[in-house]
Amino acid sequence: MASTSGTGVEIRKFDGKNFAMWKEMMQDVLIIRRQVEAIRHNEKPESMKAEEWRSLDEIARSTIRMHLAENVYFSMAKETRAHSLWEKLQAVYEKKSSSSKLILIKQLFNMKMKEIDPATSHINTFNRVLSELSSQGINFEEEVKALALLSSLPASWEVFCTTYANSRPILNLDENNRPNSHKGHQAKIDGTGHR
Repeated sequence: MASTSGTGVEIRKFDGKNFAMWKEMMQDVLIIRRQVEAIRHNEKPESMKAEEWRSLDEIARSTIRMHLAENVYFSMAKETRAHSLWEKLQAVYEKKSSSSKLILIKQLFNMKMKEIDPATSHINTFNRVLSELSSQGINFEEEVKALALLSSLPASWEVFCTTYANSRPILNLDENNRPNSHKGHQAKIDGTGHR
């Protein structure tokens, strides 16, 4: 379920899944609303008055809680400060264990797009796993990401993969470096055939 952030942007309520992505979006909401200082500092910054800090902290805590699904909300309800709420969310959902890293690595390298799947859905899933790995401290060079994505495409994409791989000395997922030579699969990516 999506929740309106009051910024004209909707983000989903955090339900315990994909914390890395929700965390990034929630930080953006707090930045836009000028509330992010409440999660960055445990104590009142010297530049703020006590009443301003108390108000900012309450508003930021409420903003975060409004973006939590009920199952998460109730486990966080006792947190009285935005900073401690944020820290508890990270401690509970941003597990940096070897087993969670292994699960994500397996997801990334065993990922295979089915012929009937839309490419955008596959790429979104691929990027979500990369984002979760990044939050675990595992980052890959652009070339490794490109090779992993190309190897996850089905056999019907072989011409596209070969063309893409042969079109540059170092592979890169940067949209500006995408090859134009495989219009059929390009159309599957964005529905129009345009980059």
